[in-house]
Amino acid sequence: MTMSISITLDDELGAALNAVVAGGSRSVVAEAIREYLDRKAVATAAAWHASLEGEDAAAFAEFNAAW
Repeated sequence: MTMSISITLDDELGAALNAVVAGGSRSVVAEAIREYLDRKAVATAAAWHASLEGEDAAAFAEFNAAW
């Protein structure tokens, strides 16, 4: 079975993939995409955590204290 997926890359992901794969295999491309998405998820979570205020910020700080 053959499957084809079409995605539109934003400029940052396109540049990252070009730098990493430059003629590489599909597994290298998949790994680069996973790493990119992981970085985006971490950055988004950090921004959200930084935006917390009041009771939400206190609850988050209490939760993190356990770690």
